[in-house]
Amino acid sequence: MAGEHALSAGAAPSLHPAYRPDIDGLRAVAVGSVVIFHAFPEWFAGGFIGVDIFFVISGFLISLILFKNLEHGRFSIVDFYVRRVRRIFPALMTVMSLCLVTGWFVLFADEYKQLGKHLFGGSTFISNFLFWRESGYFDNSAETKPLLHLWSLAIEEQFYLFWPLLLAFVWKRRWGFLGIMGVIGLLSFGVNLYFIGHDQSAAFYSPLARFWELMIGGALAYINLHRQDLTRGYKNLQAWLGAALLVAGFALLDGARAFPGWWALLPSLGAFLLLSAGPGAWFNRRVLASKGMVALGLVSYPLYLWHWPLLAFATIIEGESAPAEWRAAAVLGALLLSWLTYRYIERPLRGSTRSRTVLVLLAINVAVGLGGLAIYLKGGFDERAINGKLDYLTQSDVFEGSRNSDGSCARFNGMEGVDEEVCLSNSAAPRTLFVGDSHVMALHSAIFSGDVKMPAMMVAGHACRVYPNLPYTPTHLLRWANNCTAIANEAIAVAGKLPSIDTVVISGAYPRGDLSQPSEYQQDGRALSKREAFLSGYGALIEAFRKQGKKVVFMPDVPYLKLDPHACVNRFSDGQARDCAYTEAEHQALRRDYDAAVAALQRAHPDAVFFDPQGLFCPDGKCQAKLGEAYLYNDNQHISLAASRLLLAEMQRRGLLPAAQP
Repeated sequence: MAGEHALSAGAAPSLHPAYRPDIDGLRAVAVGSVVIFHAFPEWFAGGFIGVDIFFVISGFLISLILFKNLEHGRFSIVDFYVRRVRRIFPALMTVMSLCLVTGWFVLFADEYKQLGKHLFGGSTFISNFLFWRESGYFDNSAETKPLLHLWSLAIEEQFYLFWPLLLAFVWKRRWGFLGIMGVIGLLSFGVNLYFIGHDQSAAFYSPLARFWELMIGGALAYINLHRQDLTRGYKNLQAWLGAALLVAGFALLDGARAFPGWWALLPSLGAFLLLSAGPGAWFNRRVLASKGMVALGLVSYPLYLWHWPLLAFATIIEGESAPAEWRAAAVLGALLLSWLTYRYIERPLRGSTRSRTVLVLLAINVAVGLGGLAIYLKGGFDERAINGKLDYLTQSDVFEGSRNSDGSCARFNGMEGVDEEVCLSNSAAPRTLFVGDSHVMALHSAIFSGDVKMPAMMVAGHACRVYPNLPYTPTHLLRWANNCTAIANEAIAVAGKLPSIDTVVISGAYPRGDLSQPSEYQQDGRALSKREAFLSGYGALIEAFRKQGKKVVFMPDVPYLKLDPHACVNRFSDGQARDCAYTEAEHQALRRDYDAAVAALQRAHPDAVFFDPQGLFCPDGKCQAKLGEAYLYNDNQHISLAASRLLLAEMQRRGLLPAAQP
């Protein structure tokens, strides 16, 4: 996305590749597809592959410069990074700084805290790792992360940490560039394919799974300089075939495809062929090099940076997907801002030869990064006036604090938890044991905060299916919940050691989607479906507690919101909260497979009590985010402290839990 332009200052002209207007045209294709996809995904579902086109372009242009510098004995790693700073920092610092300021006035504390983390990630070029870790669990909608798009810039810069050094190393030893690049590129592509089968978020965000795309551009740079015989012929055919591959990618790809995987070859090879065809090919000369395409390509980098924050803030303010006219206005605003940024900030600073310019840009980057870190460490500055609207997130809500054990289990019960376990206790003789994942932690929050006086204990693990009989092989990296089987068995052991426990409450997040799909679990050497794992794992857990003579209460998961509850709050007026309810029929349609599995579990274990909280959250046929003045959720699936009180009180009223103590 921020590949070096042929006219950048800072290097001798003879060492710079000749300017090719068709490359700016290809940039226009890349950025145009991404912008349209983000603004109107219903129109252009495959537009996200524009990022892959950017990767190939960037690898090609940067590698051309590096090869020329190596061949003329002018290679300098310092000069290389100075050029990178001049190229990417002016527009990047402008956008990030304005996001920091806008967030102060627009974002609630938890949102601003997250933005602070992303500002730090953007300034240190580790955004992809942050988003990789966030994906899926405790994750808010991607559409409400103003700096989400910086993941791709981070991958580029991570590539350029090792790529110049590798090329210099290979050059000094006169090794075969294409062979070395081929081996590394194939290894990276293999990592991509492996992650597609094991952790699709890793395949998307991991640099190791993406470097092969930049290397395709690097290989073409070497061919362009030293092995033109490989691509000399059929230039028009190359261009038309490259265009056809891009069209196929735009037409065939959507969010349902496992991407990148094999599918990423379409945009990557398409970009390779269009670049290889050269400026003389008819398609490149007449289409890509046309004035309109070149004009858009020249502002492609600032346009990429501007468009997503504008769309994200529009979504945040509106509370859900912004109306089409808002999105159209955001695109037009991004075009205007990108031209202004290019004309008055990017081009003047990129062309500056003063070393002070680079130092100032680096200082701004450090300041933005430290500012983001301060925002994160200060919890998003919840003293700001806008946070007064979030009456459902109070300081007494301890769900955030319950992510780590506070030592209460060791203090009250003399028990040390296993790795990654969250164990909370308020009594030496607890009567109720809560077992599950973060959804049980949220349910337990009213007890932990002292709002509900009940001698109780909780043993849970984040993102855990507490299946004691099924060894857990996680399909994700850098996240919680690699020790779920041990945590499940620890819960059973705790119940056995404490005779005071007479009731065990089991709950957890429900397996999403089609439960006939393969799960992460095997039994007797056979992969289990999600439904089979659910029935076998929870069945074994229920039976283990029943054999101990415990009363078992299985609580199916609460309904999930379609929107984050923040969307129910008017940020800039004191009017009524938005109606974030949806029908009970919609809820049931979303969970049809899960509810059927729960019914099967209940039939298999009639001696356990099953309590479905749906009626509390979906009165009068509507699933609500708010009942009266009480918000029921902290996010789209974890219940609030107020809901925890209501739910525990209802379970006590039905005799499912011991009565509260004075």
